Amino acid sequence: MTIGYIGLGDMGGALASRLQSQRKIHVYDRNPAVVRVLEDQGAVACDSIPELARECTAVLLCLPTSDHVRSVIFGHGGLAETLAPHSLIIDQTSGDPGETKAIAKELEARGITLVDAPVSGGAPAAVAGTISIMLGAAPRDVERSIEVLELISPKITHVGGIGAGHTMKLINNLLSCSQRWLSLEALTLAAKNGIDATTALEVLVAGGGRNAYLEQQGSRILAGDRDRGFSLALAHKDLRLACSLGAASGVPTFFGSLSRELYQTAMALIGRDSHVEALATAVERLADVELTTARPSAQA
Repeated sequence: MTIGYIGLGDMGGALASRLQSQRKIHVYDRNPAVVRVLEDQGAVACDSIPELARECTAVLLCLPTSDHVRSVIFGHGGLAETLAPHSLIIDQTSGDPGETKAIAKELEARGITLVDAPVSGGAPAAVAGTISIMLGAAPRDVERSIEVLELISPKITHVGGIGAGHTMKLINNLLSCSQRWLSLEALTLAAKNGIDATTALEVLVAGGGRNAYLEQQGSRILAGDRDRGFSLALAHKDLRLACSLGAASGVPTFFGSLSRELYQTAMALIGRDSHVEALATAVERLADVELTTARPSAQA
């Protein structure tokens, strides 16, 4: 099986790097700079999607949206034009489950299999080979998909049929994005009332309010390390899709809908292309307090 990777952004680049450390792969991205990074690691750089598709029988994608996935597959010069029958496409985008199912059905008519396998855990975990993978695939496609995905990480959970991986990813991001905002609210509330943010973080992590965001990101946020993660716009996209999924499923998403609007507010304050961890800056502005100083800039 010859493996290709398309989409070498923050997460895709990390996943492709991990793959390349296990097996030589072919790579493509519209940005030549990120292709060179993988080429320096030993990957075969491709100048176009058709060039990659001619060489590979399994292609992984990590793109901003499902619209980008459709374009890469069915657009002019897309994968569907060149991939051989019985090839496998693994979509690691945080995508729209409904669109994923539609794309899979169209590809099936061409003899090409699509599965969805988004991830959770961040780029460092991807490079380390410890990232969590949520696989959505028909039972007949699970073994072949795992053969590729286990080169990235052994932490693979088959969550259901096609689209289930993307569904689970939206659910995960609904919770993690909401948790991020609420955690930042707690820290700014402490700082605004005269409690040092570092002290507040120590107490929260040791108590019943602890959560993964505070434990893993809290110290970095307080140190001013916020130029990380995917964009606010992509976080908002995931929240929007999760809430739409809730509406279609008859499941109220009260907190999720509030989070979606809060992230919209943050984009208006600091820009849609800001990194998601810069959300701390937006929350600081709304509260008129700084978390990165030794002591809060304002007190109630």
